[in-house]
Amino acid sequence: MLKITVAVPCYRSEQFISKCMDSLVNQSMADDEYEIICVDDRSTDRTVEVLHEYQSRYHQVKVIERETNSGGPGEPRNQAIEAAKGKYIFFVDSDDYLGTEALERLYNFAEEHDSDVILGKMQGVNGRGVPKAIFKETNPNVDLVDSVLVYALGPTKMFRVSMLKENNIWFPTNIKATEDQVFVMNAFLHASVISVLADYDCYYAVLREGDHMTFAYVSPQDYYDAMKVIIDMIKTSRLSETRKEKLIAKFLNRHFEFSRTTDFTTVLQSEDEQREWMNELYLFVQKNIPAEVDTMVKNHFRLRLYFIRHNDLTGFKQFEHEEENLHDFAYVEQGNIFANFPSLSRYEVPKEALKMNHKNQLIHFVEDIAFENYHLLVKGSVHHTALTHQSERQNIVGVWVNRQTKLEKRFKPDVSEGEQFIFRFPFNEIAETDLDISVWDLFIDSYIDGYRRRGRIGRNRQPYQYKSHAKFLGNNGFSTYTVRPYFTKDFDNLSLEFKAHNTGLKVEISEDEPSSYLTITIPKQQLFFPQKSILLFKINNQELLVPIKEIITKPDQTELNISRHLIADKMASVQIFKGDVDIFINSYQTRLDPIQHDFSALLCSYLIHKKRWFLKSERKVDVQLKANHSTFYLTSR
Repeated sequence: MLKITVAVPCYRSEQFISKCMDSLVNQSMADDEYEIICVDDRSTDRTVEVLHEYQSRYHQVKVIERETNSGGPGEPRNQAIEAAKGKYIFFVDSDDYLGTEALERLYNFAEEHDSDVILGKMQGVNGRGVPKAIFKETNPNVDLVDSVLVYALGPTKMFRVSMLKENNIWFPTNIKATEDQVFVMNAFLHASVISVLADYDCYYAVLREGDHMTFAYVSPQDYYDAMKVIIDMIKTSRLSETRKEKLIAKFLNRHFEFSRTTDFTTVLQSEDEQREWMNELYLFVQKNIPAEVDTMVKNHFRLRLYFIRHNDLTGFKQFEHEEENLHDFAYVEQGNIFANFPSLSRYEVPKEALKMNHKNQLIHFVEDIAFENYHLLVKGSVHHTALTHQSERQNIVGVWVNRQTKLEKRFKPDVSEGEQFIFRFPFNEIAETDLDISVWDLFIDSYIDGYRRRGRIGRNRQPYQYKSHAKFLGNNGFSTYTVRPYFTKDFDNLSLEFKAHNTGLKVEISEDEPSSYLTITIPKQQLFFPQKSILLFKINNQELLVPIKEIITKPDQTELNISRHLIADKMASVQIFKGDVDIFINSYQTRLDPIQHDFSALLCSYLIHKKRWFLKSERKVDVQLKANHSTFYLTSR
């Protein structure tokens, strides 16, 4: 038996089938361990010719040519199930493609956990929407009822073939738009183990122009007949009665959110079509959905059910309009958002059903992120979509959360006026102890009349003005650290990466004679320092503190300018002119090491006056900075 059968239904796929096939024949799994069954549904372009070209070059490719067009991918997928020689079957659409290690990883994961259905992490391409919540973490055994699996009813998964055949699970061929949902829900209900592999991008779903079966016309009678099949499968499953109701409620949430029911009043132009659709929806709900389930769905869908159960299209459409303008009807009471929808005045609706917390979103935008001395400036705006009329009463708090320990540090804004805010977050108060040298994520807590909403900040922003490696080098009195703002990989939100710093900085030293400054350049680093930074000269166990005149931070280097004469004056004052010199910035944990092997820069020349008894003598001294084996020296002549 082969390990995997990859099933690819094809119809008029000439323009993109090659990319799909290339990803399949170049899998890391050995060629003799899997097969690729391509079922062509009477394509009218060169799809079949392209498939046969692959078949001639790769022995694992098999092509099935249907005699008649089925009008959808259901029958071609069923033919692949019948012909499958693999232990598992993985359905791949002809315009999508797989990650190179997808089959090998999915198979090994399924074998390790004895899985019946395996979901591999999906990525959308060209703006294609894919399930995300289910792929937050790898889970070898996902509970159908207590998870968000019901939001992932697409067929592009891997299934144990024996489980499908033993339970007579096939794609229904009498419907054209929702056969995948019926098939996948049936498989979910019969599977003993459903697994999610989320640590590798297995499947790339591509959005392409052109016709798609999702948008083909389906009559409301046929559509809700298909929905009834799914509800009947749940009702006759081996689940307990309580879990059946919970799963039906979850399916209804998904149905109202992502189906033809979602926006039929706007998609259908004529009143007659809308009434026909509403009537079938009414019959479907009345005959198939227990009234007890109404209280288990999300509140804004629960409110829709009042109109649906009364076949009230006028009230339904009025409610949709009011919901779009929720802020006109929303108010806060006891820490929650409620809404007085006029359309519901004719029905006895419990107040709990009018709670709209879940409909509110925190909209935020970051206008500027900047280093300011020992602070990170974050400037922007934030508001609640459901409470825009109450923005003037908004209070906000910036919250940094330690990703490892979950410790929270809260800061008041420097400026907070309505939706606008300015924070200056002090680095030393975020990194107070060694445990704080970690990664911190930024949130904003927004309060209006006792209602609180927390938002992760940074994704919506003006372009970041610094290089990605830009960082601040500071000292909190106990240790030296660097802190680098960055934006997270998956969600592009703002975080701070603190790291302990106990190494030197490689520097170059300018010796331009006309200049009154000594310039120390830190190449290839965009560094920021406190405004009153100092250089520490350590000479024969004695110390000199020299303030930095100017810090110039550029994208590709950082320059430190120091007055030559100030250095000379300080050296003369302590009567030190010869010996080993080490230079540090701000603390002895940050040493400045020259890049050059041998280099010297003349700081200045000056006269020293010494009195011996009643005689006065003068001596000319050149103070020189020399790099040799990463050590500075002072010499006198």
